[in-house]
Amino acid sequence: MENKKYDVIVIGAGLGGLGAASQLAIEGKHVLLLEKHNVPGGFATSFVRGRFEFEGALHVLSDIGTEENPGSFYRYLEKLGVVPDHLKFKSAREYYRSVFFDGYDVTMPFGVDPFFDKLIELFPNETEGIEKFKEICLKVQDGFDYIASKGGIASPMAILMKHSWVARVAGLTVEDLFNRCVKGKRLRAVLAQIWGYDGLPPSKLNAIYFIITLISLLRSATYPIGRSHAMTSAIVEGIKNLGGEVRYNALVNRILVENGRASGVELLNGDIYKSKAIISNVNPICTTMKMLPPEVVSESYKRRIYAPQIGVSAFSVYIGLNSPPKKLGLTSHETFINATDDNDEIYDAMTRLEAPKIIVAACYNNIEETISPPGTSQLVLTSLQKGNVWHSVSPDQYHQIKDELANEMITMVEKTISPDLRKYIEVAEGATPLTYYRYSKNMDGAVYGYTQEILNSPMLRLKGRGAVPGLYLGGAWVNLGGGFYPSINSGRMAAAACLNDMQKGRL
Repeated sequence: MENKKYDVIVIGAGLGGLGAASQLAIEGKHVLLLEKHNVPGGFATSFVRGRFEFEGALHVLSDIGTEENPGSFYRYLEKLGVVPDHLKFKSAREYYRSVFFDGYDVTMPFGVDPFFDKLIELFPNETEGIEKFKEICLKVQDGFDYIASKGGIASPMAILMKHSWVARVAGLTVEDLFNRCVKGKRLRAVLAQIWGYDGLPPSKLNAIYFIITLISLLRSATYPIGRSHAMTSAIVEGIKNLGGEVRYNALVNRILVENGRASGVELLNGDIYKSKAIISNVNPICTTMKMLPPEVVSESYKRRIYAPQIGVSAFSVYIGLNSPPKKLGLTSHETFINATDDNDEIYDAMTRLEAPKIIVAACYNNIEETISPPGTSQLVLTSLQKGNVWHSVSPDQYHQIKDELANEMITMVEKTISPDLRKYIEVAEGATPLTYYRYSKNMDGAVYGYTQEILNSPMLRLKGRGAVPGLYLGGAWVNLGGGFYPSINSGRMAAAACLNDMQKGRL
């Protein structure tokens, strides 16, 4: 069956797909968004166990700001018509709490100046280096703010002339930058604590992406009231209100190509939808190698999609507790629990099936009090883990290994911040990289797409144009990379490229 034709079809209602479809709807295009599940959001979702509704993946959002001083994310949601009437946010009280097995315990504040002032207070002998690091971070962030002001399209010469620090830092890892600024191992551990948001330790992580993550969250870190699912549902309603169409339980089987150009999609049930362009939020490898006719994909493009390394997945334990957070010692929204200062040792443990050496314990009640029933708490423990280590796990071993790792993570919490945690557990549910794969179909259950190494930094990462004309890519795997707002922005960038091609008569 061939149905009516659309300006653009978007495959997948994950964050990148929502960003693409919403941007096209804002621009007045007739867009169709197809999603294989019965709900939108991808990782931005929630699920129910017992009397608890758990947040799926979100920790905090960047670039929301406030109604009085809105950030770029908030302004985009305003254009979509979903704020402030249909979606509201709460700001986190503090940036994060860092706890170490040796008893060291510090809470870092929000705000660029308060954050770096706290570091100077904690490590006064490194004042000069901390100030130097802060100055570099702000100059790099200014450069990316400039690039964003140009819609993501700025000439290399203009960037070099106006914001040379972007180019100067582009070839450095976070550790390279540390070596130029700060010395102490504990200082580096506290300063780099959020590297888990980017998926690589400082010795491997490109400095630009770390700086963007650090500064954007210092400026504004918020949480949507009603969980991330409330946010993605609101975006869907915004798309519909602007004339877009959204269809669930619609699994795209293949992308149609006519005369060398993307021309539509065929669903698994045989339905066909035609369009001028396709934007895929499915990972580039699956989009290219499984959904396109093999004869249209060049060998050079295959090399491009297989060249970057696939990033980490995650292991999570979702816990419902029949006690309020203060009684349990859960005082912060985000607590990083560290077994060591050695980030390379921590990452090495992520590449094997063994107890993690760092976890983040997110108590959402400390940012949205009503997220769980009165007198209870919701706690989510997360550790990054390479998905490929689960390839060798046989079905009869799966649940035993899963339970052992979950037990180790709960022990880490009891050892540091909540000694009696197990007494109050009412519900507990684990998620392995195989779980993340099952729901996303991302290779190895990757939560951030490709890694953020130097050669795969935002400046060099795979861009949004696909293997054939008229096909575009959005989401964590391309453009800026992973994270909630970067993934949405990646979809918007794919939409911008598509619109630009339409305006120039290429489609």
